[in-house]
Amino acid sequence: MSLNPVALNVVDAGAIRAVVVRGQQVAAAGYYFGYWFSRRRA
Repeated sequence: MSLNPVALNVVDAGAIRAVVVRGQQVAAAGYYFGYWFSRRRA
């Protein structure tokens, strides 16, 4: 059973996009937490 290379590329692009979105979410959460933590300590 051989998969279509184009389909594999589409799957890879979807996986990369999901990782990028996840990274942005983690970065945003980290930034928000850092802001909240610094404000709370002040």
